Amino acid sequence: MVHAGDAITSHVPKPINIEVDVREAETEVFLLIDETLFTHWFSLDPKVIDDLDPDLEGDWREYGNRVVDWLDLHAPVQVDGVQLIPVLTDLEYQEGFDLNDLMNYAAITVIYPTKARPRQLDFIWSRFDTEDGFPLESVYYVLSTRDDYQVYRFQEDTPGWSWSPPEAEKMIDPELVAPGIRMPWFTLDLLPILFSIIGLRLAWRAKKFSRATVIGALICVVLAASTLGTSKVEVRPFWLSPVQLPPPEQAEALFESLHRNIYRAFDYEDEHQIYRLLKRSVSGQLLQQIYDEIHESLMMRIEEDAICDVRAVRSLDTEVIALNTVVDPVFQVRARWEVIGTVKHWGHTHWRKNLSTALYDVRWIPGEGWRIDGVDVVEQRRLDDGQELIK
Repeated sequence: MVHAGDAITSHVPKPINIEVDVREAETEVFLLIDETLFTHWFSLDPKVIDDLDPDLEGDWREYGNRVVDWLDLHAPVQVDGVQLIPVLTDLEYQEGFDLNDLMNYAAITVIYPTKARPRQLDFIWSRFDTEDGFPLESVYYVLSTRDDYQVYRFQEDTPGWSWSPPEAEKMIDPELVAPGIRMPWFTLDLLPILFSIIGLRLAWRAKKFSRATVIGALICVVLAASTLGTSKVEVRPFWLSPVQLPPPEQAEALFESLHRNIYRAFDYEDEHQIYRLLKRSVSGQLLQQIYDEIHESLMMRIEEDAICDVRAVRSLDTEVIALNTVVDPVFQVRARWEVIGTVKHWGHTHWRKNLSTALYDVRWIPGEGWRIDGVDVVEQRRLDDGQELIK
């Protein structure tokens, strides 16, 4: 153990990034604190973390207890108005470069059991140390849930904030949307019916069953049987188009469900599973193109090819475009959306945000259902700093 007085007294720490993952039964908080600041705050030596055995006496013994007590005092979390005690689940010492000790971090992971999705979370951060040689400018809380993503900036004059879940986005099961082609009243097989009528007419008009009448009737039977299924005609109401497009509100929700599933597919590591899930949103001719484009957008080329972990896909604007002549079961959508994710490397967590605009064709494909069948990317740009989300 070390004491606060042993710490260097001229250290200006970088902003602290804290990830908050809100789940159904618990909220997980992950903190990265640089080595010098960790030593100053906790009066603990982070280098000994790797030598501790969390299973020996539970929760890293008195070392873990001190971490929990500090967080409960200086970074409290309230769930639905009640302050909960954090449960330490992981503690790591992350070394960066041998020649630069300022790249070393202590990583802390705690959970707050909630038993159900919280209606309100309140966060406070009280340690900025502007007067004792450790001036901390900002603390960033990056909060993600199944349907929300927010980044909050804590400073000495704004040390707390509250979060409540947004209204649930309208979702729709693509399989429950009516087919793009209306079902006919009934189906007629014209040639078999025609030959059957001719045969019956021959038999009806014959005064007696002569050999010619029998042969003619048999020929009609053979022709009717041989043409069965070759001349089907669907009978529909003449005042309705056979094409059946969903109403605009339903079409918008349908597209967003298909579009969000594209990114959900990349939560899997196995390429076969990715393609299987993509096929539930995209037609066969677009599968390879969509796979290549999305995979490329999630690949951080400048950071040792690290894959970006998509935390949220946020729809900004979805417009269903009405077509002048509806002759096919297809409609067009102009969409603008953000893809927000994080990438970890060298003990750091960086978050990325891409903004995209594209025109999509959504088509009814027999035997498959509604699928994205065409895409024309209008704009794509990367917003690395994400300042628009900071509150």
